[in-house]
Amino acid sequence: MDHRIPTKLDHVALLATNYPSPAEPARGTFVRQFAQAVARQGVRCTVIQPVAFHRAGRRPAEFFQTTESAGGGRTVEIFRPRYLSLSARESFAWLGPLNPSLFTLSRFAGAVRRVLREQCLRPDALYGHFLFLAGAAAVRVGRDLDLPAFPCVGEGELWTVRQFGVAKARAELELATGFLANSSALKQLLIRDLDVAPERIGVFPNGVDLAEFAPHDRAAARRKLQLPTDQFLVASAGNFLVKKGIVRVGEAIAGLDGVAGVFAGSGPAPPTAPNVALCRRVSHAEMPELLSACDVFVLPTVVEGSCNALVEAMACGLPIISSLGEFNDDLLADDMSLRVDPLDVGAIRQAIVRLRDDATLRAQMSAAALRRARQFDIGERTRRMLAFMNNQMHKNIGTRSPAVAEDT
Repeated sequence: MDHRIPTKLDHVALLATNYPSPAEPARGTFVRQFAQAVARQGVRCTVIQPVAFHRAGRRPAEFFQTTESAGGGRTVEIFRPRYLSLSARESFAWLGPLNPSLFTLSRFAGAVRRVLREQCLRPDALYGHFLFLAGAAAVRVGRDLDLPAFPCVGEGELWTVRQFGVAKARAELELATGFLANSSALKQLLIRDLDVAPERIGVFPNGVDLAEFAPHDRAAARRKLQLPTDQFLVASAGNFLVKKGIVRVGEAIAGLDGVAGVFAGSGPAPPTAPNVALCRRVSHAEMPELLSACDVFVLPTVVEGSCNALVEAMACGLPIISSLGEFNDDLLADDMSLRVDPLDVGAIRQAIVRLRDDATLRAQMSAAALRRARQFDIGERTRRMLAFMNNQMHKNIGTRSPAVAEDT
């Protein structure tokens, strides 16, 4: 094959299962942040988000093609082709070649090919957000069109792999040009579970736009959001799932004198404490002010890839209480965080009380959080990711092998 490698990346096609839309504005906001950061680097970014017919039928009509501003005079173009999905569930993996998840992957990849063909698009590289479906689809399409493909691994415990099984995942991903992992812990999982060579993996912890996420005046933010002005406010954000631990934050603050919870999110395991000042979905645009209104951010999550919520909180100057565990090692430092057993409500409570009662420690940790956040600027992260992709593309010239993962 004539694999033409540009001297630098000029056009990236970003494949994703989640991307904000008028129907679901909060779904995949971190993917949008990356897409827009790519565009601001001067690289054309085309997002392809295939939407299953059954999902499209349950929400307001969405345009097939839209364009959004990325700031700095740059734009991102988004395509939302439809495809037929038979689901992609872990419970089907035992069916082997009859696994309906394989059909879903095939149709997802087909929708991507169709957009590239019909829109006459020839990107320099394909980026797939999460291993399955988007990462594997990027590899399939890259194989067929002779394009470099880069799956991004951000899912804790590689949970998307379980829908297909390890053996099938290894075959599907073998021809990837390189892998972008959100943490050192995920890199080790790729090496151990999927037998990926270490030199094919770049580690890039999540980042945020530091121009957007920065401290606001606390008193003014509390007045605007109608939050108590005389309480120690404990913030937590994310899906209300047991593994995220927000319900445990509620248990930890229940009955604490002078403490109120501020919970941004929704889901089946909400906090139930009586001393809750706010508990609702919060738009991405609201989050910097909401975080700035609070005194500490607490997220005793059981597992993560790389947690955006922690980076956003530290960028707003909040001390962090979060989990012991390798998945947090790249993000958190001892001078700006207290780390606890995420299942130990008593330990979470003690950490909250310690910070409530020690204003000096809070101020020191707040300053350290702001310093730490400078390491996670999304623009710098994106620049390093694009450089890694370009380097891997040039290293892989002439090394691509025949296809090993045929479409089902």
